[in-house]
Amino acid sequence: MPNITTSKEKTIIADGLSPKGRGLATDAKIEVVGALPGEEILIELGPKRKKMRQGYLRQIITESSDRVDPRCVHSPKCGGCALQQMNYNAQLVHKEQIVKKHFSSLIEEHKPDLHPILGMEDPWRYRNKMEFSFSENRAGEKFLGLMLAAERGKVVNLSECHLVSPWFSKTLSLVRSWWEEGDLRAYHHRSDAGHLRTLTLREAKQGQGKMVMLTVSGNAAFALKKERIEQFVECIKESTQDEHLSIFLQVHQIAKGRPSQFFEMLLSGPDHITERLYIDLDGKTHTMDFKISPTSFFQPNTIQAQKLYSLGFQALTGLHKARVLDLYCGGATIGLSAAILAKEVIGIELNPHSVFDAGWNQEVNAIENFSIHRGDVGQVLTKLQLDPAFTLPDIVIVDPPRVGLDERALEHLKKISAKEILYISCNPKTQAVDVEELCNAGYSLKMIQPVDQFPHTIHIENICLLSKDVP
Repeated sequence: MPNITTSKEKTIIADGLSPKGRGLATDAKIEVVGALPGEEILIELGPKRKKMRQGYLRQIITESSDRVDPRCVHSPKCGGCALQQMNYNAQLVHKEQIVKKHFSSLIEEHKPDLHPILGMEDPWRYRNKMEFSFSENRAGEKFLGLMLAAERGKVVNLSECHLVSPWFSKTLSLVRSWWEEGDLRAYHHRSDAGHLRTLTLREAKQGQGKMVMLTVSGNAAFALKKERIEQFVECIKESTQDEHLSIFLQVHQIAKGRPSQFFEMLLSGPDHITERLYIDLDGKTHTMDFKISPTSFFQPNTIQAQKLYSLGFQALTGLHKARVLDLYCGGATIGLSAAILAKEVIGIELNPHSVFDAGWNQEVNAIENFSIHRGDVGQVLTKLQLDPAFTLPDIVIVDPPRVGLDERALEHLKKISAKEILYISCNPKTQAVDVEELCNAGYSLKMIQPVDQFPHTIHIENICLLSKDVP
């Protein structure tokens, strides 16, 4: 019997995945949450956004051989995952293809060692951090969870999440109950009204401690009363018997014409958690401990992070006794690890909390040949190069934000002309643009190593090694 469709329904064939991990019909310019390449699907046409139209999956007519049953009841509607319905090996193949696509011209010209993507043995329960959002609809129904895929501003009420440990789901449930017991409102961005913004949970995978941070409005009219804060602390304590439980309140203050301000208050427990990494260097495995404050950056996948850094160090040919510059260094996880072999490592980081953590990390790991400068990378590099005592580095390590290297930092890298650059990125697209710029300035691309830090999502971590051409 033929399919009977309405004027809003359409049958299409997905021939790829969009940058957001949704099934893509290229010619029709339609993307569909939950669809996979090669599938013939019946969709309901949704709104057109920018150059792409949204389609809602109604029926899979021809199923992809890569399709599997997702573990999570919220898949694929939840925006936390895009690819749970795709066989994990097929996910890895797709991610490899993305890296090759972005670097295609550089691969053709430089013939780098192109290594296969490094996947996870167990691609579940891997995240050590997750941020959840509070939301309400017009009827006053309350939601606490992750953003819905392809639904602007809407949140799914999570009952489970297989990217994190069960403690996250238990804590989420307790906080939802605490919220429903009173008259607190979810924060509304446009009106600057409401109390509750986000709930951030962290836990050490190989170290010690769990951390909870409740982010609230900085609007004085919606300040939380002491009694409600105390109730929140007690509800969090019900979630775990871990004696190393840190509970924070963060106030997010906004004002027209001024940058947002954040104020953190420790409500209970230690002021940090500690994570442990095992880094392979020079044929030995070194144990490194790192402090994580509530606003500090740390790689969300502990297991893959230590593999990522180890592979990066192994690619460098001159790390032993080298002078190293570590840009966007955060809490100095990479720089302090490199300092085990290097002669000297200088880190640069803008976030004051991360700079403070780097000092603690240096002390606890007994690293003496490391120093850090707080400030914008471009500005600090300008000052360093004007200092007669500054010696140009042999190696530069960069792990910038998703937008890539800022223009000033890129120009400094060209002038510094280090023998090797180790470029780690969570965005191969912007990374490829920066690498091409450096190659035009006299570098050769020697190695590409993708790492799957985020199974079941579209995101990819990638390592590039660049070497200065010798005239």
